[in-house]
Amino acid sequence: MSNPQTVTATANLLAALSLDGKDSAGDRQVNGSALELLISELVNTLTLTTQETKWGSETAAQSDEPKEEGAVEARTLADAPKRSTGARSSPMVSGWQEVPDNSELMEQVYVKLELIGFRIGRRLAERFAPPNRRLTDTLDIVKFVCKDIWMLMFNRQIDNLKTNHRGIYVLQDNKFKWFLRMSGNNGGAAAARRAQPYIWLPCGIIRGVLDSYGVGTVVIAETLGLPQCTFQIKVVSDA
Repeated sequence: MSNPQTVTATANLLAALSLDGKDSAGDRQVNGSALELLISELVNTLTLTTQETKWGSETAAQSDEPKEEGAVEARTLADAPKRSTGARSSPMVSGWQEVPDNSELMEQVYVKLELIGFRIGRRLAERFAPPNRRLTDTLDIVKFVCKDIWMLMFNRQIDNLKTNHRGIYVLQDNKFKWFLRMSGNNGGAAAARRAQPYIWLPCGIIRGVLDSYGVGTVVIAETLGLPQCTFQIKVVSDA
């Protein structure tokens, strides 16, 4: 059995999320796959719980409607709203999952993942800010994301950074780590759609880091082919 790769960067990220606030990340070693497994389960769990919450709300709304005389109330799983196409039948399946074909559902999942990432980003910026210099220029803050934050999370830097110097920044990662283990029978657009939820968390992280420096942004991401992905940052306000 081969020895698992240990990545201090993953330990740093997990330490940043801990509640004890102790700066002992340098003394820890965590398997490099731990964060990838955590993210896959996070996306799956949020999708499932959001789906079940929506299902429960629909069922409750139906129960409040007046019943016709002789009508029988649906109480079985077969009578409940059907799960979206592409979702697996077993809620306990782990790993990379298909994305449900339900735009309203996935919009709710996006909001939750992006907000989690936003909170992580703020904590990372507070904990790992450059000790010897103060970041005030927006471009410098974006470079901090491309180099320091990306190295912290993925053990590599962003491959390419472009800007129009008018508040738009484009970050390109040609080998996005969370996409490297993804595989499936369908490629192209289908694979890109399947991978989309796994870049919503980094969108929130980027927004959180910049927000901690007083820069309000909108961050969107897309992938045209795995494992490449692109993040576009649009500055909406500067403090």
